[in-house]
Formats: sequence, C-alpha cells, structure tokens
Amino acid sequence: MIRIALNTVLLFIMSALMPISSFILPVYKIKNMPKLSSKDRLLANLISGGLIYLIDSQLFYIYITFFLFIEGLYYIFDRTEIEIFDRILISTIISSVIGYILMRTLIGDSTEFVKLLETTYKEYLSLDPTILSTIMEYIKTNLLFILFTYVLVINYFTYFIIKGKKYRKWGISYLWVLVYIVTFFVDKTLKIDNFYIKNLYSISTLIYTIYGIKVLYSIFRVRIKWKIYGKLLAVATAIFFPVSIFVLGVIDSFGIIKIKIRRKE
Repeated sequence: MIRIALNTVLLFIMSALMPISSFILPVYKIKNMPKLSSKDRLLANLISGGLIYLIDSQLFYIYITFFLFIEGLYYIFDRTEIEIFDRILISTIISSVIGYILMRTLIGDSTEFVKLLETTYKEYLSLDPTILSTIMEYIKTNLLFILFTYVLVINYFTYFIIKGKKYRKWGISYLWVLVYIVTFFVDKTLKIDNFYIKNLYSISTLIYTIYGIKVLYSIFRVRIKWKIYGKLLAVATAIFFPVSIFVLGVIDSFGIIKIKIRRKE
C-alpha cells in the first residue's frame, strides 16, 4: 500500500515535469489499486494526496481534478455498456470543465492565465518576442481546446493501454456530431466570434478526426498484418487528408460503414 502511494506521487511529479507521460499515472493506479482492500485503497489515496498537497497545494488540485476524476470515472464506466470512445469523451469533458473552472477560480480568465504563462516563459526560456507573442495569442484563443486535448490524450492512452486488445471494436455515438453542427453553424455561418463556440468547434472536429483514424486503422488491419504499420499509415493519412478522415469518422458513428474483421482479436 505504501509502495503504491509513493509510486503515485513519483508518477504525478513525472507527469507535471513531462506532460506527455501523464497517462502512465492513471494506468498504474487502475492496474494496481484493485489489488488492495478497500481500506488500503483509501489509505493509499490519502497518503499520496497528502504528500502532493505538502509539495504544492495547486498541484494537489490538478491531481484531484484530472487524475482522480479520470480514475474514478473509469471504474464507473467499466460497469456500463457505454461505448469506449463515449467513455473517453465524457470523462474528458467532465475533467476539462472542472479543470477550467478551477483555473478561473485560482488564476482568472484566459487573459490572466496567458499573462502568468508568458511571465514564466520569459523567466525560464529565451524565445524571440514575436514567436512568444504568437504562441501566447494562440493559447489565449484556444485555451479550452488545448486543455481538452491534454485530458483527451491522457484518457485515450489510458483506455488504449488497458483495453487496447479490443481497439478495433471501440465505438462512438453519432450524437456528438450535433456539437459540430451547432458550433459550425454559429461560428462559420452566423460569424459569431465567441471563445466557447470556437473552442467547442475545434473540439468536435478533433473528436471525429481521432475516431476517423481508428476507423481507418480498422480498415487497414483487414489486410495489413503489421499493426504498427497500419497505425502509422492511418495517422499519416489523417495528417495529409484531415477532412476526409473527419468525414469517415462521422459516417461510421452513424453505423453506415460496416467493416468485416477477418482476423480474430
């Protein structure tokens, strides 16, 4: 129990230093916590949470908002028949919303957050002022989208590592397309310049692009034996033809495409 608690703290620190590795923490906890009794599981969480709070109180809030919520929602969804991609998206939305509210409470709006970030960048990095200004402006405009993407990556790889054997069977509800339609109409047709609409439009586009990559990979796997090659080919196709992959994801969510899996999982 103590070992798991200490490893949790170390993995969280690693996640803070290297955000790209953040998914390792929830994977570790989901695989190891069920081995403990209910009492030991509670103690492990209290010890790890207490140590993180002693290190930095703001990091403690990040730990609760992102990692504990992701872990908790995983256990809840694992008892349901909800499609895997829907689980990932719902978990990501909940954690992102709570994280954004927490940021607004502790720091302020996107402008205040960018000012803090810019000060940190200037202090620790030597960047050209023009480049730094461009980066900060992008973050300010797309902050919600960036936050969502970060949490989505954590959720996606958490499920992929734990439930990757059934990856080709992962599905998504067609109802998510409503978010895209509404935000597209408001942003592109009505030309309403709104921070939340623009970010939701980018998020909905990302959702179906990622799902489209999964669909394309499933198609490639029917004929390609080497899994890595199939995945790389699907990602490369999305990079060069993002609109086509987006459309593929949308169409498949409606169950229009039927992919015959000729190999056993």
